[in-house]
Amino acid sequence: MHNGRKVDAVAQGTKFGVVFVFDRVTGEPLWPIYERSVPQTNLPGEQTWPTQPFPSMPPPLMRQVYTEDDASNVSPEAHALTLERLKHDGSFGPYPAPGLKETIMFPGFDGGMEWGGAAADPDGNYYVNLNEVPWLLQMIPTKRSDGAPLSLGERTYMIQCAACHGLDRRGDPANGFPSLVNIGQTITKEQVTQIVQQGGGRMPSFAALPNGQRQSIIDFLFGDEQPTATYQQGRGGGRGGASSGGYSQSQGESASYAFAGYRRWFDAQGYPAIKPPWGSLSAVDLNTGEIKWKVPLGEYPELMKKGIPPTGTENYGGPIVTAGLIFIGATADETFHAFDKDTGEILWQAGLPFGGNATPSTYMIDGKQYVVIAAGGGKSNRPSGGTIVAFALP
Repeated sequence: MHNGRKVDAVAQGTKFGVVFVFDRVTGEPLWPIYERSVPQTNLPGEQTWPTQPFPSMPPPLMRQVYTEDDASNVSPEAHALTLERLKHDGSFGPYPAPGLKETIMFPGFDGGMEWGGAAADPDGNYYVNLNEVPWLLQMIPTKRSDGAPLSLGERTYMIQCAACHGLDRRGDPANGFPSLVNIGQTITKEQVTQIVQQGGGRMPSFAALPNGQRQSIIDFLFGDEQPTATYQQGRGGGRGGASSGGYSQSQGESASYAFAGYRRWFDAQGYPAIKPPWGSLSAVDLNTGEIKWKVPLGEYPELMKKGIPPTGTENYGGPIVTAGLIFIGATADETFHAFDKDTGEILWQAGLPFGGNATPSTYMIDGKQYVVIAAGGGKSNRPSGGTIVAFALP
């Protein structure tokens, strides 16, 4: 109950994992919303808004800043590397200021809440799935000091390499990031190509980077970069699985800075670089503003075999709620789930031919209830297909 009456409300979740609740008749917020100061950009000539709105209730459904306690715990190597990057990049909550220095974006660009939406029942309970995957935020200059646009290799270096080796390529040798200035004097291009492709030491593999962009970085470092078209045809053929940059030439011609691209932060094994849960399902009582329960959504079988409890996975697609159950696909493990809506206990699950990255539907024919989901996959680097799957009790 809110102020002695059952809520007739509408709730809006955000990618930051917070919920704004309004009276659906008057539009007034049920609980106060506060404007709070947020970090400001230091990009010359740019300005960011000084405050952002934060609801007082319900509490956030996910972590709001990446701290040392959130360093990955799925392996000692992942823990060390994530803790190291946190200390190097820093994390500043849901509204980090864009700048030339890379920073951790958490909550990430894909949630918190995602485009699958949420479900609500007549009693005023709100059910929603969330992603808890860190991303990386960085802006890059689009022109040199003389006004000339950056080459493909230099732009890609700025996006992929400068966080460790510096915008000036001088590195940070004291912390294990070598200088790349005059790199040809200490190592061959073939050796660099192998390291970039396979990784080595503290450097991760960049095999997922499109071939042309990867080669352009190497050529840039050795001072023999070719015209951009060279990397788009022939030598640069092929496409990797990573989202590696949002820069376009038109951006470079019209703006001083460009967004470095949507980049999830994964560990060396390809798991989200943060302590689980990586995906979750929550229930919120909109009458009281309290979180009723929160459970992991999805799992990685290979981690389960190692004795690691369900971690949740990145998830796309929303839930539906019936009188007693919540149905949802969404996860990166090609699984359809049924949860108890009162407790969050998983009651049943079944495999799908491809990921169920859609919100299910339910219907009844001749007194028999069905639940159906489109299993198309394709998200989270999972296989793609095209199947409609329906379930029903015997």
